[in-house]
Amino acid sequence: MDKYVINKDFSGKREVEASGFKTVGDFIDFYAVDSHGDVVVTLRIRSARVETIDLISG
Repeated sequence: MDKYVINKDFSGKREVEASGFKTVGDFIDFYAVDSHGDVVVTLRIRSARVETIDLISG
């Protein structure tokens, strides 16, 4: 999996490990693929709170 840093509201940062992310309506879903090949959402965050998403490893 890749590691991302989410910069939120100019003040906070959060690291998340995920296979990728996509926008779903007003949200950004970070997802992983499990051992059966199913996609599982690991984190959902409101897109209005996100300033940038940076890939830091992967």
